[in-house]
Amino acid sequence: MNVVVKPTKRIIYNYVICIFISIALIVSLNHYGLKAIDGIRAFTSGESIYMKAQQEASRQLTNYVFTSNPSYYANFLAQLQVPINDSLARISLDRNLNQAIVKKHLLLGKNIPEDVDNIIWVYRNFKSLSQFEKAITIWKAADQLVISLEKQGKDIDRLIKHKTILSLYEKEQLALAIDETCKLLTQKGNEFDETLTENSRLVNKTVLTINTLMAFIVFICIVGISVKYIHKLSVLQKDTMAQNKALIKTNEELDLFTHSVSHDLRSPITSLMGIIALAEVEQDPQQRHQYFSLMKRILFRQDDFILKIIQFSKNNRTDLHIEEIHLPSFFLHLSQDLEHSGDIKIDLKLDVEDTTISIDAFRLDIICRNLISNAIKYADPNKEKAFISISGEVAHGILRLTFEDNGIGIKQEHQAKIFNMFYVTTHHNKGSGIGLYLVKEMINKLDGEINVHSANGVGSTFSVKIPTLV
Repeated sequence: MNVVVKPTKRIIYNYVICIFISIALIVSLNHYGLKAIDGIRAFTSGESIYMKAQQEASRQLTNYVFTSNPSYYANFLAQLQVPINDSLARISLDRNLNQAIVKKHLLLGKNIPEDVDNIIWVYRNFKSLSQFEKAITIWKAADQLVISLEKQGKDIDRLIKHKTILSLYEKEQLALAIDETCKLLTQKGNEFDETLTENSRLVNKTVLTINTLMAFIVFICIVGISVKYIHKLSVLQKDTMAQNKALIKTNEELDLFTHSVSHDLRSPITSLMGIIALAEVEQDPQQRHQYFSLMKRILFRQDDFILKIIQFSKNNRTDLHIEEIHLPSFFLHLSQDLEHSGDIKIDLKLDVEDTTISIDAFRLDIICRNLISNAIKYADPNKEKAFISISGEVAHGILRLTFEDNGIGIKQEHQAKIFNMFYVTTHHNKGSGIGLYLVKEMINKLDGEINVHSANGVGSTFSVKIPTLV
């Protein structure tokens, strides 16, 4: 009897040891994986501050060109200290200097104090990896552009101090040179963000792969002990993996949402501050009127963006609220609200079935408003007669809506991505990149579907199917 028991106990002990080691590895891996992800997030946050500072420095230098006010040059130098100190921190890390020196430069670079240790840890532990090395190379290139911007500022300062008055042409050329450097820096910032996102995905994938492997080892061990326990553990493992994937997806979406919203909220403020600064010193009433008109357009666009964010939040937090609506009346009111909202005259055609349906009117209103507003916003001014055609019918409990226009259309390479959060087709896009994402989320909430067919320069057709309650 003892001969049988001892080998059995030894096997069980071995299984327990394997389980213990596997769990220890999972805990350690997740600890360092999360630390790496948090460090990458800290780098992304620092890059946002870096970009904001260089943009503000460029704005101050441009104001200095047009006003010759030395306070703008002083502000330019002050703002430029943020990216310069980030550069000095990177150089100190490359030279393995004392950590206190690195921390000092990172703090002078306006990085969040709680993030500094993680930034240093990630840089020192991952700088030799190819993906992270790519991000460092982009950082170095951006630092060279900052040096170039600093040199531009010094040259402009000497020019202004040695020449009493600059001609308008000279000012415009200097401003164009500053703007070009700023655009290159912004491009580097976007490349840096994309590379960090790739690094984050790689860490997530590695953690998930090893977690899966360790979980499989635990699974095998528990199978050897008991079929009953393996069944329970299998259920627990599946739940854990599903929650892990859901958390990773939520964190990625939250990071993208926070980063994009912060940029979109800051950008109009920076633009308004620049325009206000110019308006304050502008004496020409006509030019000041143009400045004020530009401010109003920026504020209207920002108000629309904030409204969409509120609608997005409400869609996630609010349950369905079904009510009866008369379909023709619903679209008539909608068209009356929107038909004069564009810059050009648009012929709005309605062909809606005369029927009453039960549906979530709040979400249907947002879906239709966004699709119609998009069609108005991207109407083609070069066409003799712009139109939007809306048709709707109900069959077998399904509301089918079609929104057709002869606007500028959507290029083929963009059509698969237009429903992604914050996706815009060009850098000069009129939208915020959230309207169609919001439409897609609302339709998903209603268990519906949406499809798009578009030809560049010809127009677009959006087809929507939503279940109704009869």
